[in-house]
Amino acid sequence: MRPELIYYLVESLLSASPAFIASVYVIFLLESGLDYRGVALVDGFYVVTSALLDFPTGGLADKYGRGKIASLGCLLVGMGLLSYSLSSTLPEFLFSEFLAALGTALYSGALLSWLVDSLREEGRGEELAPVLGKAGTISWLGSVVAAFVGGVLAEVDLHVPFAAGAVTAIAACAVAARYTRGRGESPSPGQRSYLGFLKGGASALFSSRPLIWLTAAGALSALGHPCFTLTWAPHMESLGATKWMLGAASSVLMATVGFSQYAGGRLAARLGYKRIAVLSTLAMSASFALMTAAYEPAIFLLAALPFELGLGLRTPAVGAWINEFIPSEERATVVSLRRTLLLPFSASGMAIMGFLSDLGTPRLAFKFGMAALAFSSWAYYAVPEPKHPTDHED
Repeated sequence: MRPELIYYLVESLLSASPAFIASVYVIFLLESGLDYRGVALVDGFYVVTSALLDFPTGGLADKYGRGKIASLGCLLVGMGLLSYSLSSTLPEFLFSEFLAALGTALYSGALLSWLVDSLREEGRGEELAPVLGKAGTISWLGSVVAAFVGGVLAEVDLHVPFAAGAVTAIAACAVAARYTRGRGESPSPGQRSYLGFLKGGASALFSSRPLIWLTAAGALSALGHPCFTLTWAPHMESLGATKWMLGAASSVLMATVGFSQYAGGRLAARLGYKRIAVLSTLAMSASFALMTAAYEPAIFLLAALPFELGLGLRTPAVGAWINEFIPSEERATVVSLRRTLLLPFSASGMAIMGFLSDLGTPRLAFKFGMAALAFSSWAYYAVPEPKHPTDHED
């Protein structure tokens, strides 16, 4: 089976597994006796744990096999969801979150690294951006279906969507275990120690000027993103939007980012990674400026569309661009380390968003997001782009 087909299938199955619980997750925790502070504790525990484990588990993928580690990650995500379906107390919820966080950390850089090197082994490295774009759209469609099915299953019992998500994640585990063998692996896993991969990955990132600039651009974007994602709905409601309008707006925004990923992958292959990254990030920054000036719900929604459009266009372009500068041997380690480095900026962005919104209104947070993304586009512009998508640095 072609590597991109395996990637589409595994990625869509794993993305769909938490989507089953998207609409009932908080309700399930509240009806189990937690308050909102308890919900924040459980959710924050997952975020911090997965981030702390990301870097060391990337080294495991490079050392012991990317397909094997990706498969194990899917299995643990499934076990976490299954554990959730049997849980009713805070300690049990935290244990379930730990399993899911460990699984997410194991998976995060492993399958992508397997895909990159599998395509290059077949002489098709230039197809990475379109593949990532198509994968994003397919995964989005699967998540939409899973979210709807999860809501229907919740009518039977709130535990059932968790069990459905577990089955889907375990199915992803089976596919990864069966079809990723014998390709896309690190060139020298047997000759190097696990610690050697960790040191090599850190050295590869911090000694590469392009990777440093790309990580800085990602950090600035992470600062600005929460200013939209955590404020758009309450701000739109304050402008007079009804609940049904918020639901419709959510669907429109999700559809925009979902379908634009497909276009982003194809455009990046034709026009270049840098051009798409810079232009899409500028569109997101301009969207913040438009949102600041919007005083009607419908106008605000139109102003927000460039943000989601830019996000969808940029995602596959940046995902492919980063891998041009990562050595094959430490690919999963570097990808995972970069994710870990971006977490503090994402958390800081949330804190800044809350402070600015309380100090003034979300419009003040929009202005901060506009500035952060404008600087992010400048950082992307500063990255030297290979003359050809496959002219990478090893």
